[in-house]
Amino acid sequence: MTTHGFTLAHVTHEAVEHLGGIGTVLEGLMTSPVYQRHVRRSILVGPTQARLQNDPEARLGSEGTVLYSSIDGIDRADLAGRFRPIEWAFNVAIVYGRRRYMVPGDASRTGEAEVLLIDVFQTNHDRLNVFKARLWETFGFDAARYEKSWDFEEYARIAEPAFYTLVSLLNDDELPCVLISHEFMGMPTALQAILDGNERFRTVFHAHECATARHLVENHPGHDTMYYNVMDRARARGLYAGDVFGDLDHLFRHALVRRSHLCDGVIAVGDRTRDELQFLDPHFDDQPIDLVYNGLPAGPVDLASKLASRRMLMEYGRALLETEREPDVLMTHVTRPVISKGMWRDMKVCHALDAQLADRGLTGLLIVLTTAAGVRRTSDVVAMEHSYGWPRHHRHGYPDLVGPEVQLYQDIEGFNQYHTAIQIVLVNQFGWSTSRIGRRLPETMSIADLRRATDVEFGMATYEPFGISPLEPLGAGAICVISSVCGCEGLVEHVTNGEGAHNVISADFTRLPDGFDGHDLDGLQQMSQQDRDGIEQLEADRVAAELMRRLPENDAARQALIESGQALVSRMGWDQCIEEGLVPLLERIASDAKRAVA
Repeated sequence: MTTHGFTLAHVTHEAVEHLGGIGTVLEGLMTSPVYQRHVRRSILVGPTQARLQNDPEARLGSEGTVLYSSIDGIDRADLAGRFRPIEWAFNVAIVYGRRRYMVPGDASRTGEAEVLLIDVFQTNHDRLNVFKARLWETFGFDAARYEKSWDFEEYARIAEPAFYTLVSLLNDDELPCVLISHEFMGMPTALQAILDGNERFRTVFHAHECATARHLVENHPGHDTMYYNVMDRARARGLYAGDVFGDLDHLFRHALVRRSHLCDGVIAVGDRTRDELQFLDPHFDDQPIDLVYNGLPAGPVDLASKLASRRMLMEYGRALLETEREPDVLMTHVTRPVISKGMWRDMKVCHALDAQLADRGLTGLLIVLTTAAGVRRTSDVVAMEHSYGWPRHHRHGYPDLVGPEVQLYQDIEGFNQYHTAIQIVLVNQFGWSTSRIGRRLPETMSIADLRRATDVEFGMATYEPFGISPLEPLGAGAICVISSVCGCEGLVEHVTNGEGAHNVISADFTRLPDGFDGHDLDGLQQMSQQDRDGIEQLEADRVAAELMRRLPENDAARQALIESGQALVSRMGWDQCIEEGLVPLLERIASDAKRAVA
């Protein structure tokens, strides 16, 4: 470690906008006192299409302050002498400044980072082609093969100007700078730092997922049931992804991530992600992969606040279902409408749960909160609610059902038609307030109430490198049902010393039943959807039985779940994950003077 702390440059597509998981990770890092104690300087690096933004002061978002923008003639930090030669050389535009981070609902956790954005739309192609040639000559990476994909091309164009701008910003006592590639996006910049960084830079690949594994899981009818059985058996035989699935280099993300072993360090957010990386290429056999789990929010919850939130959701459920009785069991799934989230598994569990609840004279409501079209306007929400009872009922076409929401609703309609104890409601919206959800929602209810109220949160994904969302209600006493391939299962196992937790049920859809034909690699790769459906229903039956055993029957049981959930999340926060995972990695690579270019 340097005398005054580490200097970190994070290359990401979420340098300004919080779009998904990486944005959540950056927020957790920047607002952690442990991170701030060890890191003196954080610079977020990413692309921008600056000419599309009319307001110069808004280029770094609502929490940003612009210090330099060549497009707008802004130079409040006297940086033109450093930046203009780089802009001229690469024909790019630079926007630089700072942004604040705040954790919603926790005023004690705030942070700040520098932001470096580069507009590469009109880049110098001669210089770019030289860089791409060097990637081929040194690393065997054929950039020309992928340049028609803007997802790749944009980050290839950023690499050199980002590198040289960082060099211009850093003082000698701030070196080495640890350049972190968040997923594939930062890999071209990391490779540039390996080429020309010498001892000024260390590079880290932060695997928030393994793009190759995601592709194989999502595009095979056997999904995770096939993939992880194949991977585990192949690894036991000393085989790698290419040996089993053939050449995958037509996927640029695979080609980039497969070379992440060239970095000084590799971070995986979960145990399975680490396995997936090691399965990519034999070079990972010699590259230690550090587990750095994501942290969880840990706001205080007591029984009174849970019961108040629960009362609001029960009232809303009764209004939605148009019944005199409020649902007894409240279930939620807050997610994105993508195939990897495995939402059909919720219905399989609810199918098995339906009769068991009916036998006890109980009813249940599952609210699936997901959207494929972003935020619907308040005026549209009010009109849909009044016209045909949205979100209990839906119609095809915007502002209602679009994209994957259509098939999801068809599946939900089919479920509701043949089940009586449990009903499922699709809320295809972002957020949880009367302006977002409609006038039947209790006026003071918020997304925090939804998370506090639920008895069960589903998250049985087919591919989930970590999965913060499925565990978010944990501290509020929810029973969180996750998939065994979720990275967050490893964190639960870690903090409980392998004993598991009463609040967490792990659904193992990779467990093959006795007598299952096709245990060899070839047979497993031929797994059909019918094969997987049968395996899934067996596990769904087990999960439903376990849920019935654990569901709280009274407030005393809810209090016990809150206490055990709070105890768990107190050991799963960002501070612990940074102290135990990230800091040791930074100390190791910052003190290691060896550079290796393979």
